Amino acid sequence: MTISIFFDDGGVLNDNKIRGKQWKLFVGEYYSGRFGGDPEIWGEANHKLITSFFWRDGKEKFDDYLAFYTHFKKNMVLGMFKEAGKIPPRNLNYEEVFNSARQFVIPKVRSAIPGVINSIKELFGRGFILYTAAGAVSIEMKMYLEGLGVSQYFVEFYGLDLINTWKSGPDYYKAIFNHSGVDPKKAIIIEDQPRFLDKALEVGTNVIQACITGEHKPQFPFFVKNMRDLVPNIENLIESLNL
Repeated sequence: MTISIFFDDGGVLNDNKIRGKQWKLFVGEYYSGRFGGDPEIWGEANHKLITSFFWRDGKEKFDDYLAFYTHFKKNMVLGMFKEAGKIPPRNLNYEEVFNSARQFVIPKVRSAIPGVINSIKELFGRGFILYTAAGAVSIEMKMYLEGLGVSQYFVEFYGLDLINTWKSGPDYYKAIFNHSGVDPKKAIIIEDQPRFLDKALEVGTNVIQACITGEHKPQFPFFVKNMRDLVPNIENLIESLNL
């Protein structure tokens, strides 16, 4: 029987603390190199915008994720200039700048959770079908995994854009299973945050909690504190379910 594994991103595939520091550095380099100014100021601008009220409140203003994402890209780029004390060029194409910055930064990021790369390779070698189930967008997930050298092992890179659904309830997982055609009972979600694991359980799938960064304590029967132990934990879960 074929089992599908769905990986969350932050806290599962990548360490957000390490990635955040690298993003701040590289995005500062990009904006400074293209538009002038101090790269540290540009980097601080990006960090402030990502962690500000705009990102949090934006989710509440848009039911449609794709509409929000268009809004986010424009305001992110314009916000960068405002926070950095720069006047945007008259002919600024915010979409092009946003995409170019992302293309500059993500391939440079190296923030993989220790052990996850080898676990991905081993799971693929054993015949598991691999996907992401992240709160990012699909193209970014693919780019991160390309940087880690494992994108070729994944069938699809599920993010909010691909299913146009916020990762805030069971509908997110329902949309992924509907889109992929995967039976939830024959799937395993690897996720660190308990609130998302609870939502995954509501749709009848199986879960393993990743307790790697120390941010979340184990709250589910199957969990890993080291990604090097992921494969045996998956095997134990499958054995317990008689799949």
